[in-house]
Amino acid sequence: MGILEGFKGYAVHDCWASYFRFAILHVLCGAHFLRELIHAHEQHQQSWAEKLITCLLNANKETEEARTKGASMLDESRINHYDRRYSRILRQGRAELPVMPISTTKKRGRAKQHKAKNLHDRLFRYKVETLAFLYDLTLPFDNNFTEHDVRMIKAKLKISGCFRSEQGADIFCRTCGYISSAKKQGRKVLNSLRKSIQGQAFNPAIVSVG
Repeated sequence: MGILEGFKGYAVHDCWASYFRFAILHVLCGAHFLRELIHAHEQHQQSWAEKLITCLLNANKETEEARTKGASMLDESRINHYDRRYSRILRQGRAELPVMPISTTKKRGRAKQHKAKNLHDRLFRYKVETLAFLYDLTLPFDNNFTEHDVRMIKAKLKISGCFRSEQGADIFCRTCGYISSAKKQGRKVLNSLRKSIQGQAFNPAIVSVG
């Protein structure tokens, strides 16, 4: 769609494989992982998933508290604590992973794995991207705020029914997106809009991909 090709910065997303083809810095959404971990625990009795849920929630709570106090980063000992705890849970969880029965029918491609195994593999492979919020307090735990951005558009559609033209819809979305990015970067909205009109628009460092 012409969005990520020229983007430079952090992209917060749900680990969709196609996103990794772009030369950007990746941050994986904790909320997406939490939903998958809950499913693995409740539907497939994966105790490691429950332990990792607690680990991620505790880490997120501690980063939020540090951010509220004005800290730029967590104490190194706390970072190491969660880093090792995360790895230990995944390492110990390997013994619980379900194994899919071997198919007697030859099929092309890789052998199918259980969903819990696929989740475990992604969490192991993308550890740094999953814990990015822990290493850098300027990065978010999830990309839920992208859903918040859509609400204004849906509210307008409910009230107006539709946009009168594609150009009007494009202008509305560009304006809303710019204001949202300004807020996320801690910038004053009015000043950002004024600079944009003067041709001094800023380039956001973080983007969320819903």
